[in-house]
Amino acid sequence: MDIIPAASLKEQRWRNGGGVTREVAAGAVGADGLPAWRLSLADVVSDGSFSEFPGMDRIFTVVDGDVAFLTVDGTQHQMERFRPFRFDGGSSAECSLPTGPCRALNVMARRGTWGAGLLIVELSKKQPLTVADGQFLMLLQGQAQASADGSLHPLDTYDTVVGSAVPAQVSGRGFAALISVYQAAD
Repeated sequence: MDIIPAASLKEQRWRNGGGVTREVAAGAVGADGLPAWRLSLADVVSDGSFSEFPGMDRIFTVVDGDVAFLTVDGTQHQMERFRPFRFDGGSSAECSLPTGPCRALNVMARRGTWGAGLLIVELSKKQPLTVADGQFLMLLQGQAQASADGSLHPLDTYDTVVGSAVPAQVSGRGFAALISVYQAAD
C-alpha cells in the first residue's frame, strides 16, 4: 500500500500564474505537455480565471471553504463544498469567492483516451472502504486509517491512499474523495 502524504506535496504556480496548486499524482505527459490524467489540490485565494486545459475533462470540487461561483463558458454554477462539477478543461472558466478563499480538488483526464470519476464518501469504522487498483482515496475531513497488510496507517487531512493489485481498506469517521482513473474503451 502506498500513501502520498499531503505534507510531501510541492507548491506549483498555475499555468496562467493566477494561483497555486499541489500535484498529488499524474499519468505520463504527452507531446503537448499535458498529462494523461492528473489529481491536484488548488488554493483559490482570489477571484480570477482558471488555466485552460484543451482536450482534458475536468472535475472541480471545493474541499475546504464555503462556496465558490464558477462561471464556465458564460454559465454560472454555485460550487458548494463536497459537490463535484465536471466540465471541459478547455472552456473559459472564471471563479469568484463570495465567502473567501477555498481549496479545491481537481481531477483531469485526457478526453478519448482516459477517464476519471470522483465520489465523495462518508467513512465508517465498522464498514471499511476498499481502494482498488486504479483508485485513489483522499481524506478530506475527520480521522481515518488505512490497512493492506494488517497494520493500521493513520491518515492526515489530504493524505491520499493509492490503490494497487492488493486493495487497501480505509476506515474511520469523516469524508473522503474516492477517485477512479481508467483508460477509455476503444
